Amino acid sequence: MKNTISTALMVSVFAMPGVAYAQEDNAPQRGGLTEIVVTAQKRAEGLSDVPISISAVSGEAIESYGQTNLESVASSIPNLKITQTAIANRIAIRGIASGDNKGFEQSVAMFVDGIYYGRDQLSRMPLVDLERVEVLRGPQPTLFGKNAIAGAVNVVSRRPSNELEASVNALYEFNHNEAKITGVLSGPLSQDIGARVVGYYRSMDGYFFNTKQDRKEPNVKEAFVRGIVDYDNGGPFSVDIKGEYAHFKTKGQPREIFGAVGTYNAIFSGPLFVDTTEDYVRADGGYESDNEIFDIVVNANLELGDHVLTSTTGYLDYKVRELVDVDFVAPSFLDGTAMQEDYRQFSQELRLTSPGDQTFNYIAGIFYQNSSLKVDDQVEFNPTFLAFGPPFNALGDTSNDRVYSQKSDLISVFAQGELSLTDALRVTVGARFNHEKKTGQRDLVIVQGPLNTFNPAIVTATFRALNIEEHSISGKLSEDSFNPMANIQYDITDDLMAYASFARGTKAGGFDVRSNSLPDSTTVARPGSFIFTDERADNYEAGLKYKSRSFAWSVSAYRTIYKDLQTNVFDGTLNFNVRNASGARTQGIETDMRWAVDDHFTLSGSLAYLDFEFTNFIEGQCYYLQVPDSPDGFCDYSGKRNTLSPKWSGNLNGDFSHPVSDSMKLGINLNADFSSAYIAAANLDPRTRQDGYVKMGARISLGHVDDKWSIALIGRNLTDERIKQTAGAVPLGTTITSNTGNAYNAIYDRPRNIALAVDMKF
Repeated sequence: MKNTISTALMVSVFAMPGVAYAQEDNAPQRGGLTEIVVTAQKRAEGLSDVPISISAVSGEAIESYGQTNLESVASSIPNLKITQTAIANRIAIRGIASGDNKGFEQSVAMFVDGIYYGRDQLSRMPLVDLERVEVLRGPQPTLFGKNAIAGAVNVVSRRPSNELEASVNALYEFNHNEAKITGVLSGPLSQDIGARVVGYYRSMDGYFFNTKQDRKEPNVKEAFVRGIVDYDNGGPFSVDIKGEYAHFKTKGQPREIFGAVGTYNAIFSGPLFVDTTEDYVRADGGYESDNEIFDIVVNANLELGDHVLTSTTGYLDYKVRELVDVDFVAPSFLDGTAMQEDYRQFSQELRLTSPGDQTFNYIAGIFYQNSSLKVDDQVEFNPTFLAFGPPFNALGDTSNDRVYSQKSDLISVFAQGELSLTDALRVTVGARFNHEKKTGQRDLVIVQGPLNTFNPAIVTATFRALNIEEHSISGKLSEDSFNPMANIQYDITDDLMAYASFARGTKAGGFDVRSNSLPDSTTVARPGSFIFTDERADNYEAGLKYKSRSFAWSVSAYRTIYKDLQTNVFDGTLNFNVRNASGARTQGIETDMRWAVDDHFTLSGSLAYLDFEFTNFIEGQCYYLQVPDSPDGFCDYSGKRNTLSPKWSGNLNGDFSHPVSDSMKLGINLNADFSSAYIAAANLDPRTRQDGYVKMGARISLGHVDDKWSIALIGRNLTDERIKQTAGAVPLGTTITSNTGNAYNAIYDRPRNIALAVDMKF
């Protein structure tokens, strides 16, 4: 870690970023910094005036670095980590994330143009033609609602322009054969109506080679289109309508087997050979993910005197179809596992906003959401098992077919008010009441294929030994939650503000989608689960924010107590059951700065310190050869850090721009993302440790002084760091070796790549 931080400090001599580097308004202006404007509190406010820990990344910066989704953006935002696993995606803030189960709501709530995007897979959606991405750390109960228990990500699209404009952005990356093009047409259709149309396409061959599939991976194809029409005649009523469609497909994951121990390599040889060398070459039965998103959003504003009544109506339709080799190795054990998810959501919010310059300012509203979810999951046990001895041979050519359906209705009322006690002292209080009803049903059947000729009773008994059995279960869940917040702000000077706050957050309960038996089963050793309840968090935070004409700085300290965390509890065989089985305490410090050194050079930087500790987690999964802490075979995680929660993380950046002639300018950017070490596996296995790293990037551009065109060379991960995004033991490894050997798998960050980008504006 000392080497990581010292390297980062050396880099900061030349570059010092922070998320602020990415803000469009951060470009050094004559006379100093321009204020960054965000809408994190449902009002347009300067970043330095918002009394929470918040980062903002502009759409311009996302485009400049060729970033394509939230996962790539997250590496530049301290204490935000977005990773993908075999069957899910995790969004974590300050070490808190939801686990791998489609029944979970997300601990970090994601909003796109005011609409809640609650499914984990939606974090893979392409980011195209955005105004900005805001990241709010800590519970956000009042204005962002239920489930924003760890924080919120707020994505804002660009709106129609007042004048006719068009642009084309194209990028080609040489190392992994990535090509991307975006076209935008925007402007007025009449005096009162404007429109904006965006089209996007991206493809990439990949940076791993899968010898069994004879292809590079992850092989990506993405298409996206958005249209926005707005109406505003200067009167009391205005409205905009947005429709967008995204279709993104991936073949293969950036996953590799590593770290064989014991007899693993000796047993997995010959016809069962598994390559455990880390060299970006892999072999497995394949992974395919096909995703479609369609949404419509209508935002309408009606001025009622000095107040504004806002209506936000949204419809979201999402589908995913996936084929996964969930054993991750070349031998055919669990190849062809099929998963699909269908989700539909309708939401309506009415919000009344008072003028923002009064002694008492407030926002109040009501929110309704209806959603339906269907998940199908077929786990295939391939015919390879038929060649094994008992009891494994009875599993050959069988499948567990699981079907799950859910419906949900949520209604919320909320209010938040700010009272100015003096010109310098303000107090804000707010609360949100949620009432939600869910119904769910799960059915599991075991199917024998034509090659499996075992007596069905033997097959049933074998699966029961693995805590898997046919069953059908349904249930209802009704929850009420009241989430208050309070905040006090004091302007120490015109440039320096101090604040302290308290907020209580809640994440909804639900139903376990993937459990393999009934909660009250008497025929398996470890019964399954179905209903789990909500989890809660209390957050305490204090901070300072400073902004002068050329320098801005903020620091915040926080402490959050989580209770009844929804946890995947390992059952000792192949399965995980969801229970409210753990608690945690997170605390730390986050700081960032921006400095316009002169008219041409900007320095910025951010740094986060995270102290994470499980306070009550006695049913943790033991890692390979770890001695259990209980007779039930569990290991106690209490007092330990969570996976993917580095103690230190940050981002450094330097931007230089200077004219080289009357019509052209030169731009140079150096940036570094850094992290201390962390454990990449959910079971905290030290063999999956990711060492601290500094990931360097650079961009050099030449363009027109009025931004009519530019050409840029972009380098990402120039230090070629090999970074584990998530990791775990290879499935079935200890089972087939009779616990005499094991190996690990990890999903890796993208290695060094260099791209050429061209921008044209008309």
